[in-house]
Amino acid sequence: MDNGKISVRYARALFNQSVNEQCAGDVYDCMKRLTANYSQAINAFNTALSNPNIDSEKKIQLLHTAIGDPIHPCVAHFLEFLTAKKHEDKIFLIALKYQEMYRKANNIIKADVTTAMEVDEGTIDKIREFVEQNLHCTADMHVKVDPSLIGGFTLDIEYERLDASIKGRLEEIKELR
Repeated sequence: MDNGKISVRYARALFNQSVNEQCAGDVYDCMKRLTANYSQAINAFNTALSNPNIDSEKKIQLLHTAIGDPIHPCVAHFLEFLTAKKHEDKIFLIALKYQEMYRKANNIIKADVTTAMEVDEGTIDKIREFVEQNLHCTADMHVKVDPSLIGGFTLDIEYERLDASIKGRLEEIKELR
């Protein structure tokens, strides 16, 4: 069976369990932390989790460390189950799929705001409000700073981009020449 099908099945099982236990939001938070930390050292995690010489307990400890505190008991039990089934190396894909399922079920969209410089929380709240009012959903906002934008910001929502940066404007002008 391919990794995609396995990941979807486990993610669906975790999602259904978390909904039944009324902890889907807490599990979502754990999965977001896991994917954020996992992606920073993806090669090291993949090597460790796929290594048959590393015992299950150490793999579970590694995943607990990647998630950080607090770890919801539903997630802890799931990690034990996953390692018992020898599918711990698929946790990253499972976590991504779980997040996708949770966002869809709760009408949440992922929105990434990139600004040229640090902005205050009030400005981010206004952008969030704009997105939520226009798309009739809840926005899961991620903010980062990229000085190469020179000024302004970019807003990535799902597969669309609003580019209100000076860098973007300069590139438009360059293309017109």
